[in-house]
Amino acid sequence: MIKLYHEHPEFDEYTKFDTGTGRLVPITAAEFQSTLPGGFSAGNGQYLQRVTSDGITVFQGETPVTHTRFPRRLYFQITRNCNLHCPFCFIKAEKGLEHVPTDSIKEIATYMGENGLMEVRLTGGEPTSHPDFIEILHKFQEVNIYVSVATNGVFSERIRDMLAEEKNLWLICSIDGDRETHNRYRGNTYDTILKNLTYLRNKNPSLRFRITTVLTRDNRDQIFELGKMCQSVGAESITVIPLRPQVRNPEARAWMVTASEFKSVIESLVEARRQLGIQFTTTIETDYKSMIYKDPVFTKRSSCAAGREGTNLDYDADMRRFLVYGCSYSPASDLQAVPEIRRPFLAGSFDIDDLPKFLDIWQDDSRWTLFRDTSYKSDDCKQCSYFLHHLCTGSCPIQNVDYSSLQLDKDVLNQLKQQIASTSEWYCYKMIES
Repeated sequence: MIKLYHEHPEFDEYTKFDTGTGRLVPITAAEFQSTLPGGFSAGNGQYLQRVTSDGITVFQGETPVTHTRFPRRLYFQITRNCNLHCPFCFIKAEKGLEHVPTDSIKEIATYMGENGLMEVRLTGGEPTSHPDFIEILHKFQEVNIYVSVATNGVFSERIRDMLAEEKNLWLICSIDGDRETHNRYRGNTYDTILKNLTYLRNKNPSLRFRITTVLTRDNRDQIFELGKMCQSVGAESITVIPLRPQVRNPEARAWMVTASEFKSVIESLVEARRQLGIQFTTTIETDYKSMIYKDPVFTKRSSCAAGREGTNLDYDADMRRFLVYGCSYSPASDLQAVPEIRRPFLAGSFDIDDLPKFLDIWQDDSRWTLFRDTSYKSDDCKQCSYFLHHLCTGSCPIQNVDYSSLQLDKDVLNQLKQQIASTSEWYCYKMIES
């Protein structure tokens, strides 16, 4: 199915999304207008208008500059249950934790499809551990939402065999280095993951694979090994994400790379791309932007996509409420975090009987200050040519913060702004050159 969107130019003004490939491409105003039925009149005060013409669904209405009219991608934590216990897990998933009720997920899928969601990323926890995982996957596909799955790659033969029959699916699997390094982080799972991926590739050549690697000091010199592994399973790309400080085990913070080390890794990725043909993505682009694999739905022009083009949807099983927040690395994803620290990152919550509240939360800029107000950027970033020319999204409002120094009896949001303004991006390798 084809969907067309009219947004603010910040997010590409006219675009076309193919639910079969999961890719969004810019189109001209003339192409967009030609799909509208004769006599159609826009601008009737509706925030979101949906029109179907000749099998194409068009979404238009108000065009905010701070965010897309509706999220393009939803990171949906359908369970906090996980079969692993990784030391740098920021969700702090555990074995035995609750799954989101399947009926509620189906209601959410229908609502998201009606309002123009392009992609849902089923995540967790380990999403394949949800007892109704395949049923959930199919429900989103039925309402013309492209499905990607963020998995640790350790799943049952039943799930593996069912995945092998899927079409139009993007599997995003975590592998954190060579066999020895990965197994140190994620138990002895390396061989199991490669066996599963190889099986799926042989059974279903059309499946899209992406490998995600948490970058640490232990695996920073293993880029070519990772590239060759990607080749062996037919992965289209590898995403390298520097370790964030929000982790299960505080000792894991010692594994974080420096800015200089990060720059060296990107140079290795560029060389691996040249030699092996492996596409890559990472968190800071700058001089390498033209070589980095473009996200299929996000523009990330003036800032990170969190809270602007995409959002997380989580579930608090004790409260029986759904949680909406910009970034899963933030304190919002930690149900046990100090409320005063968590609150600025949490956009809102809603009950399954009040689904329209989701759109109310998304529309309200005051709930997304840390993500949508670009004044909440490092002073160094605001003067940087990379940021000014959209080659870098600037400082991160999540990791550029010392949460332990916050005074909880004072305005926490203002303290966060002051910290972010005075702290350059931790992994900014431009700083090592000046």
